[in-house]
Amino acid sequence: MDMMQKYPRISDMVAPAERKLPKFVHAYLAAGTGIGQAMSRNEQALSEVELMPRFLRGRVAPDTSLELFGQHYAAPFGIAPVGLQSLIWPNGEALLAKAASAHQIPYTLSTVAGADLETIGPIAGDMAWYQLYAPSDKAVMRDLLKRAKAAGFKTLVVTVDVPGPSRREEMRLAGAPIGSRNPMALTPRVFWQCMTHPSWSLAALANGGKFSFKNLVRYNKEGDGDDITTFIGRQLNGSLTWDYLAEIRAEWDGPLVVKGILHLEDARQALKAGADALVISNHGGRQLDAAPPSITILPQIRQALGNDIKLFFDSGVRSGLDIARALASGADFVLLGRAFMFGLACLGAQGGQHVGDILKDELQNTMVQLGVTTLEELTATRT
Repeated sequence: MDMMQKYPRISDMVAPAERKLPKFVHAYLAAGTGIGQAMSRNEQALSEVELMPRFLRGRVAPDTSLELFGQHYAAPFGIAPVGLQSLIWPNGEALLAKAASAHQIPYTLSTVAGADLETIGPIAGDMAWYQLYAPSDKAVMRDLLKRAKAAGFKTLVVTVDVPGPSRREEMRLAGAPIGSRNPMALTPRVFWQCMTHPSWSLAALANGGKFSFKNLVRYNKEGDGDDITTFIGRQLNGSLTWDYLAEIRAEWDGPLVVKGILHLEDARQALKAGADALVISNHGGRQLDAAPPSITILPQIRQALGNDIKLFFDSGVRSGLDIARALASGADFVLLGRAFMFGLACLGAQGGQHVGDILKDELQNTMVQLGVTTLEELTATRT
């Protein structure tokens, strides 16, 4: 099957992904929080960014590669940290890490992943980034960073925009037992959803049929009396402060990226704490439904901080054209989460590779249409 003929855009994989996934899994992937306004505004605001083409420049041969933190990447985008990837599609972390390595783009492993650092680091190789939700137990933090370094992860991404869990109303409506002692419990409703989505269920069974937070289970000591989800809730409870961020900086000797910045003063404080780059993000619209679209904040922070600061971007990116829009708006690099997850859910093992193919092709084509050959030239195209 010619993937580019059947699924030429990421949007073409959204409906097939929904058909394949049990409703509670699809709700986790596709929904925001509240009534989904922040998520919708992200996409709408990006769609309103206009780029001005220039013509009569002869043959345009775009170069999408870049150097970042001393590492060569083939394109200015990477796979954002997404928790529970193995829930979206079994063995999802390993599949996407392999695709990222093949595409020579970063893969960011989440703290709450279904695969551990020691497994994913060697698969992603030089493309391995690790995302930290700072645990309340600083001994756990230090051990996670030690393990990440030993497994070959070179860049640390600290997520700061989750002070507490959002309500995830769509997941509740879909039957996920949010708020129970075991939100992964196989209730009759969840069981029926699994039975009526056999491709997902058979793939899950082929990979053991059980999900585990493999980076964290070792820290839930026997005898503490907590199940793993209670333990995670107790550890990832919004304990991150500026002082704690400075401690993380002191522990990590590689590049440090702070993810989830919207306010200019938070940006300045993060840089003061030692961040090497900032991700302008509203967590994909999953935390606060009143949050402003990330793309409207990005140019403001770029203008205030100047061009010497590394600014990354995520939230609402669904195409190579969106990547160009973000770069034209002041981003040095772009992270995508849901786009890769839709590919994973739709195509399984081939999904990550195909999404990367689409994004590279769309970005290169956008640059040709604009008449630019370098990523730096994109800045001048925003109207």
